[in-house]
Amino acid sequence: MDSPWRLGQYSLSSACEIAPPIALDSNRFASESSEIIKFTQLLASFPYDPETWLNRGNCLRLLGYPELALGDVYKARLLVEAGIGDSRTVLGDQVRKAFRKKTYELHTTDPAWMKWTHTVSTPELLAQKVQEMLKRLELQIWTELMEGLMAANCCGDYARMSREAVEKFPHDEFFPSEVSNADAWYAQRKEVLMMAVEDGQMNEERMTTTLMNGGVYPVPYPFMSEEFLVRDAQVFESIEEDFKRVSTNCMVIRSTIRNTLAGEGEKAITEDDCIGAHATRDIVAGETILIDTMSSGSVGVDADPAGCPTCCASPVKNFWNTCCSVLYCSQVCADVASKTFHAPICDRDFEYLYAAARSATATTDFSLDALLLMRVLAISMVEGTEHPLKSKLLVRLTPAYGFKEPNLIIFNFQDHIQMPISILQTLGINIFTDSSYDTWVLHTIKCRLQNNKHGQTLGDWPGTSISGLYSMLNHSCSPNVDWRHDSASSEVTMFTTRDCKKGEELCISYIGSLGNCMTVVERRKKLMGWFGMACRCEKCLEESNV
Repeated sequence: MDSPWRLGQYSLSSACEIAPPIALDSNRFASESSEIIKFTQLLASFPYDPETWLNRGNCLRLLGYPELALGDVYKARLLVEAGIGDSRTVLGDQVRKAFRKKTYELHTTDPAWMKWTHTVSTPELLAQKVQEMLKRLELQIWTELMEGLMAANCCGDYARMSREAVEKFPHDEFFPSEVSNADAWYAQRKEVLMMAVEDGQMNEERMTTTLMNGGVYPVPYPFMSEEFLVRDAQVFESIEEDFKRVSTNCMVIRSTIRNTLAGEGEKAITEDDCIGAHATRDIVAGETILIDTMSSGSVGVDADPAGCPTCCASPVKNFWNTCCSVLYCSQVCADVASKTFHAPICDRDFEYLYAAARSATATTDFSLDALLLMRVLAISMVEGTEHPLKSKLLVRLTPAYGFKEPNLIIFNFQDHIQMPISILQTLGINIFTDSSYDTWVLHTIKCRLQNNKHGQTLGDWPGTSISGLYSMLNHSCSPNVDWRHDSASSEVTMFTTRDCKKGEELCISYIGSLGNCMTVVERRKKLMGWFGMACRCEKCLEESNV
């Protein structure tokens, strides 16, 4: 975040419904972003100072990025809780050490504080002062958490955390009013959503999800350089090489499928970073075009205790690696695990992830997203790339950025802030010192996965996966390609559903057979999360003109 912040790349992720966010003007943007750069540089030197994390989080919220703010403020909370905790921990000692130095210098060098120098004149008095200041800071942290949850539209989390705050700070006069505000907001949102259900705009399941979760817009952050925003020639060439390796009848291309002509009052849109695939020869219906096997570029996960960790096939057999007793369905899968993801997770306790995922009833369950995130992070660690977003898998995936009508992505505190941080800690990554895994990186990873993942159900176990080659195919509401699991595993076989001519673009349906029963209006609404505009495939254009 200490890279230059570009005003031209500034767009808010906040979608607060009770206090709609307003973008800062150029002067305020420059001021707040300069503060963030300063705090980021301070954190590089003093990563265990909770006040700096809190201050940076406050600036991020003011700029309209509550998901990043909550990540920083949660780290501040973890540090303060360690610093004032009764038990001695390594992290607590680091916090107290950092705050002792800061507190002593403040009271002995700052004219505004020097009149209280006597309160830090002995080690015992200094330790007492540090505890007082950390406890005061803790109250500020919880207040900022409430502000961040409101900005992220997290109605359910706001209600829960306001009650926790009342219990934690029984003498504070502010938090009881937060409980009242939370209850009023919850009741108002529930009433609006129930009306939407009665009008047929959503079902009760979606109403519950919307009621209990918040939402933010996926946006490119102003400090992100082009290498994190565009798939360059080198990335495209690596995708070409993979297509050459696994297919004899199709090839990846720079696609123009999402380009639009200028309309009345609207400019033409040219998307330079749109990738697709086309037939390199005539292909007959039913012919296989690609088989996406498990690798560093394709990942499948579920919580089947009898399933293969690599491909999810069940049951496992007597194939393993020498590092531990984890079993696989084949030596091929054991070797893939060893080469791509196993080392960082070997003998680390991720049972909390699998326990949650075993209760999942749908492929969209957040617990499965957590398993996918853990696997993707492990892959990036094994690759040893300069940055997680540059791993072979992630560098190929794009989030849903820059749309005229962007869709919110679901967001809540536990699944999007607490759980990713827990995963990093279990992987042995220091969340305070390693900026490669800062909240903006985690959120960008989740946005890329959200835009490219697809559900899989093998046996009775719902799962989710990223198929690196499958993700290169564009959408059509009258697709000429479909996919299946031939080996009862995460391996994806893609095949044509009708004869295709050489040069014809090969497309799948992002909404599957469900789209066959929908009107053009319903399909376009369903697809808005991928396109941010009305689907302009041949079928939709024909039906919209009828």
